[in-house]
Amino acid sequence: MSAQRQPQADTGLRVENLDVTFGRGGKAFRVVEELDFSVPPGRMLGLVGESGSGKSMTASALLGLLPWGGRISRGSIQLNGRELANLPERRMRAVRGREIGMIFQNPLSSLNPSMTIARQIGEPYRLYTGASETQARDRALELLREVGVPDAAQRLDDYPHQFSGGMRQRVMIAMALACKPRLLIADEPTTALDVTIQAQILRLLKRLQDDMQLSVILITHDLSLVAEYADDIMVMYAGRSVEHAPAQAFFRAPRHPYSHALLNSIPRLADPEQRLADIDGIPPSPQDFPPGCRFAPRCNRVTPECTQAYPPASGGAHRFHCLHPLGENA
Repeated sequence: MSAQRQPQADTGLRVENLDVTFGRGGKAFRVVEELDFSVPPGRMLGLVGESGSGKSMTASALLGLLPWGGRISRGSIQLNGRELANLPERRMRAVRGREIGMIFQNPLSSLNPSMTIARQIGEPYRLYTGASETQARDRALELLREVGVPDAAQRLDDYPHQFSGGMRQRVMIAMALACKPRLLIADEPTTALDVTIQAQILRLLKRLQDDMQLSVILITHDLSLVAEYADDIMVMYAGRSVEHAPAQAFFRAPRHPYSHALLNSIPRLADPEQRLADIDGIPPSPQDFPPGCRFAPRCNRVTPECTQAYPPASGGAHRFHCLHPLGENA
């Protein structure tokens, strides 16, 4: 049987001054810079932004699964007080699945088509706990019932292709929870699902978060998805956090122009004739990040000083990086 985990204070996730760099020497460039956030137990952080903003790269850094050539060049990642940044691969393998659960955005490509559901859920449980095959099967059945798969006992020996998209996503959630992790990362977990199933999956994640006191990171580009479920919001743009706030404060009064533009792009039923707002331009590539505020080339509030240096953090619990924020008291 594998060694038992040492009891640790359940303080959740704490990330400080995190930089992720690709390349070496003069060709090195950072794709994530100076990230600083925490996710206490029992809370969900909505990590939002356009494609290419650094959301999934942040998740990869937390899991120690950066693509070839990438590395954590600075900063700290602590889970319940344990430092994970640049942990040796052998030791990091013991963290993935056991301390950190991951829900990928495409369950069909993430599940093994040649293995039954019972084996796929039970395999990490056996690996990390030393459980028998019977115990692992019982755990798989328990988890399928927990995530709401109908006729769970009859579905254990089915294969992924025999499940609908929503049911496959529930299986992915069951796999992520098999070893009772303390941090759950959900990377676009409702991609390609219809809106009814999206709501079911997000309600399930929220219930599991509350019941198990999980720290949850929900990664998405869609602010409307996190409006109801996330406790806190962090908006990323071009590898940096531009705004971080409790969800209610964020949706009541966003301070950063980029956050405001994202909110304005959400369709509204109240005025179906209104043209959807868009954001001129495209996000910069990591090799071409501009000096100063990275949103400045697309911002309608830009002034020359915005292009000189990256704006320092302003605000307290509602933190933002902008020299000309929205709001009367800015």
